[in-house]
This record gives sequence, structure tokens and C-alpha cells, in this order.
Amino acid sequence: MAKSIRKGINFPTLFTFILLLLSSACSVRQAQKTLLQDPALKGAHVGVAVYNVSKEKWVDKHLSDLYYTPASNTKILSCYLGMRFLGDSIPGWKMAENKDSIFLLPLGDPSFLHPDFTYQPIADLIRQTKKQVVLCFPDKADAFAMYGKGWAWDDYPEDYQPERNRLNIYGNVLTVTKSKNGIHFQPSLFTKNQTAPKEYTQWSREKLSNQFFATGRSIKDTLQQIPFLTDTTYALAKALIEDTLHPALPIAIQKGWHQNNGHIVKTVPTDSLLKIMMHRSDNFFAEQVFLMASEQVLGTINDEAFIDTILKSDFNFFPQATQWADGSGLSRFNLNTPENYVALLKKMENDFSITRIKGIFAQGGKTSLSAYYKNIPGELYAKTGTLGNQVALSGYIITHKGTRLLFSVLVANHISPSTYPVRKAVEAYLTSIMKVN
Repeated sequence: MAKSIRKGINFPTLFTFILLLLSSACSVRQAQKTLLQDPALKGAHVGVAVYNVSKEKWVDKHLSDLYYTPASNTKILSCYLGMRFLGDSIPGWKMAENKDSIFLLPLGDPSFLHPDFTYQPIADLIRQTKKQVVLCFPDKADAFAMYGKGWAWDDYPEDYQPERNRLNIYGNVLTVTKSKNGIHFQPSLFTKNQTAPKEYTQWSREKLSNQFFATGRSIKDTLQQIPFLTDTTYALAKALIEDTLHPALPIAIQKGWHQNNGHIVKTVPTDSLLKIMMHRSDNFFAEQVFLMASEQVLGTINDEAFIDTILKSDFNFFPQATQWADGSGLSRFNLNTPENYVALLKKMENDFSITRIKGIFAQGGKTSLSAYYKNIPGELYAKTGTLGNQVALSGYIITHKGTRLLFSVLVANHISPSTYPVRKAVEAYLTSIMKVN
């Protein structure tokens, strides 16, 4: 019996297979060792989780159940929420109409008069109608702040921190552009009583008012964006809409939604907005996707209640509990683990499709990853994350061998003077992993 078993086994083939397994394991260990010993990561905390979807097993793990500040990897959560709850196009406004008036209830759509989107159904309606346009507040008061919990107050004039609200306009920023024709402001309402300086310099804003001014500091960029101070009364939105769209009658404002009829006006395709959000790591879009999802799930915008609801339902599969504060990752109160991100990436692929995900996530060598993953043995689709002393990258890999990997690498408390050497160390690690899978 033993003799016949020996005859049925090809020992050279088995031996080669074992050698390949051992070699692969050694290569993974060496890749991890090289990553952790990289000078750019000296003293940092590094969490690694790499999962082989094809074989349904872990490829590598290192401190993968510990907590890190994920920065803009938080946008992966918002991306899932957008794909899950916003439908094929953004449910931007609730609208009702009678013989005299058009009633509009904004639902958090960030595309309204935003220069990234030419399709403007609500703006066209306001511009063309002869009826009275009425902006309505929701019956149930919202429960969220203009800034997310834990945001830096000192960053109020920075382009990456526009305020969030139910009725956004122009992306909630003043855009200053330089061209051969001079300096241009959009919306111009904020600068109508100002004379633009002859020299193109950096612009900023007073802390507690919409007083914008040129700092006198030279700047190379030909486009600047400075967040403006929003309000909860629609007074500013009314002024901006009237100044831009010139409706036939002054915009009216109404508390509550008192119409028995009404329908949802969809605006831009959801995935087109999510793609911009993920490719350029747009904090404003991420926050508004987060708030719009709350409106769709709860019927109101309440960030804390929404987080609590989602963690108990759609995100109840996380291996570790998570601390979740906002939609963009600007808050340092966000804490998550590499294993949680791998679990989320797996759920995204199961709930939607890798084809749709690849159309939304940034690809290696392009957009936010243009400096990395240009010559790798396969394809990489991922989301970056950056805050002071924090670097993150989570996403999908398809190797040249056809192996599908999910990964998350979170780096906390590095003291490298720039993120570039940290990201290059992560790139070298993932490239090594791709070569042996």
C-alpha cells in the first residue's frame, strides 16, 4: 500500500512546490523587515494588513489590530456610503411647485454652482422661471456643526477645510484666479467693494467675517481657494444666488416644508463626484457625501446619530471597534485599524463590483498617486491619507499573476521631514509583495 502511494506522488514537483511556498514566505518576511527598518520610519508605529482574496488567507500582518489616525483613508468609509445610499445620481434637492411658486429644500448637494460640474438643473430652473423661488428649511432641525469634531480652527482660511452645510454654493469657497486678463473672483459678491491689487499675491480671510484681503505674499499658483463663512439662515446663499443667477423675483426663505407633494431632483452622477473626491482627496465632497447619506438614511442631517446607526448596521462587520468623527479624515479623533480597512475593502467589492471601484479609486501612477507605483508588477487602486506625522494607504492590488490582494498600511508618528520617503518605503514593500503573489 505504501509502495503504491509513493508511486502516485511526484516528489520533485512536491519538493519544488514546498520550496516556492518557503521562498514566498521568506520574501514576505523580508519585505516587512525592510519596511520596518527603513530610516524614514524610524520611531514610527506601522500597521500592515495584506489579504489574498484569491486564496482567502492573510499574506502579511503587523500590528494590524492596533489603532492609527487614518487621515484621508476615512474617505473610503464615505465612498462606501455614497455608493450605498446616494443612488446613480446625487439626490440633491426636494422640489414642489404650484401655480405661483417653486419650493426647494436643499439636501446637501455639493455640486450646486460648483465649477467642476456643468450640469446645473437647479441653477437653470432658478434662472429661467418667472415664479417665486422659495428656499425651505427642513421640518426637523439638523444636528451638525459647520466644522467636524476635532477640526483645526487655525485652518479656517485653508482651501482643504471649507465649511460643511445643507445648502452649499460654489463649493463654499472664494476662488481667485490669475489670467492674462487680470485677477478674477468667483463669486464676485465678496469683492465687489474692493479694488483688486495690481500684483497677484496670496489671499486670505478674516477669522469671523467674510472680509477677504491680499496678504502681499508672493504665490506661484494661478488659482487660490479660500473658504467663506457660511450661515444657517440661508441669508448668504440667497444673496449669492441672486447676485449670480438674477432670478425674476427675490428669493424667499421659508421655515419648514409645508408642501403635500414634491419630488427629488437628482443632479450629477454619484460616481463622477466620488471619483473626484477620491482622486484629489477632496475634503468638501467627502463631508457632503457623508451628510447627504445621513439625510437619506435618517431623514435629517445628524452626524453623531448617523455614525452610531451605521456602525450598528452596515459597518457592524469591523473586526475591531472604531472611533469615527467625520467624513473626510481632517479630524485626529478618527481612529481605525488596518484589519478594519481590509474588511471594508472586501465588503465594497462584495456589495458593488471591482469594475465600479476601479472607476472611482485613484490608480497607481496617476492623480494623487502620480509619483508612485508607476512600474509595478500589476495594478494598484488605492486611497492615500496624510496628516502631520501620519501617512496611510489602503486599497486593491491585481498582480501580473492575476492574484487579487486587499491591503492597508497605516503609519503613525513618523518624524520624516516629508511624506515622500515614507511613501516610497511603503511602495517598495507593496511592490515586493506583488512580486511573490
